[in-house]
Amino acid sequence: MNTEQWHGLKAAHKAKALDLWMPCCKVPAVPKTSPRGTFFFAHARRGECATADESPEHLYCKSLIAKAALDAGWTVTTERSGMSPTGEEWIADVFCEKGAAQLALEVQMSPQTDAETVRRQQRYKASGVRGAWFFGARARQATIVFNRDTPAFSLRPVVVGEMPTVDRFEVSLPEFVKAMLEKRLTWAVPRYSRPHLVEFIEDVCWACRRPVKQVLEHQHGGRGPDGEALAAADFYEGRWDPPAYTVASLSKMLEATHAVVSNEELAAQGLNLIDRKDVINGKPTRFPFCNLCLHCRAPQNNHFLSQRLLAAIQGQAPSENLDNDPAPASVETHPFGVAEIPRELEGGGLWVLQAD
Repeated sequence: MNTEQWHGLKAAHKAKALDLWMPCCKVPAVPKTSPRGTFFFAHARRGECATADESPEHLYCKSLIAKAALDAGWTVTTERSGMSPTGEEWIADVFCEKGAAQLALEVQMSPQTDAETVRRQQRYKASGVRGAWFFGARARQATIVFNRDTPAFSLRPVVVGEMPTVDRFEVSLPEFVKAMLEKRLTWAVPRYSRPHLVEFIEDVCWACRRPVKQVLEHQHGGRGPDGEALAAADFYEGRWDPPAYTVASLSKMLEATHAVVSNEELAAQGLNLIDRKDVINGKPTRFPFCNLCLHCRAPQNNHFLSQRLLAAIQGQAPSENLDNDPAPASVETHPFGVAEIPRELEGGGLWVLQAD
C-alpha cells in the first residue's frame, strides 16, 4: 500500500465509510502513522486483548519490521492469529508470507523466560511456521544458549523515533530484517584444532623384542585456550612431582585414555594399543587395563612397566623386564615423549550476517 492509498484508507475510516477490525481480538482498529512514517493499526480501545497494552517501543519496532518485510517483497500481516495442530492458539506480531514460506517475527519488550520462548517457538514449528525473536534490552531472562532452532537477537535500548540497532551486528533493525528475508543471515559452527595429548615411554616388547611406545596417560585437547593448539610442553605444565606409577594407577590411567582415544588413533601415532585383560598370567586382576604390543599384540605387564618408569625417572637403566632380561642399550634412560592425536572440536554456533 502506497502513501496515497494509506491516506485514502485513513480518510474513509474517519468518515466512518470503512470498518476496520483487529485480527487478534476483533475489536475496532485505527489506522495510524508512526513518527518515522510507518503505517500500522492500533486498537481503538483497551480490552482483554493481550496485544492492546503493547508499549510504544514495541509498536514502533513492530511497524519497522513490518515495513522492512513489505519492502523486501513479502506479504505482511500484523497480529496474525493461528492455531497449532494440537489446538494451541498463537498470535504473531508480524506474520510474513512468500510462496510457501511462512515466518513469524516477534518483538519481546517485556521480560520472558527462555523456557517460554522455546515453548512458543515450538508451537510455531508445529504449525509449520518459522519464528525469530527480537528482544528489548532488558526483556530476555537468559538461562540457556539458543541454537539455530530458536533465532533470537537483542536490540540496543529502543527510543521511539530513532532507528533501533541489533546488538552484535551493529546494523539497523530494518536492515537486519531485510538481510534475514534475503537469506543473508546464516548459522555458522566454527571448528578448532584441539590435538589430544598422549604421554608414552619408549620400551621393548618382552615377547617380540621390538621397540614399542608404552602408553601412560593422556590430556584432553579441550584444555587448550581458544584459538591455540596444545603442544607437548603443555602436558607437563604445572606438574611439580611425577605421578605415582603403580599397577593400580597405570590401569586407571590407561582406562581413562582408552575411553577417549581409539586404538586406531594410537596405532596411527606408532603407540601401543590398550585393552582390558581380566586374567593376567592365569590370575584374575582388579586392575585389568594394560598396553598391547603394537607389533605382536602381547599384553604388557603393568608391574614391569612401573619398574621401567621408576628406573627412567631415577635416571637408571632398568634392571629387568618381564623375562628378567636386561633391556637393550638402545632404550634411552629418559625416553618419555608426548604424541599428538589430531582432533577437531566444534565451537558454539552463531549467526553471521553476510554483506549485501
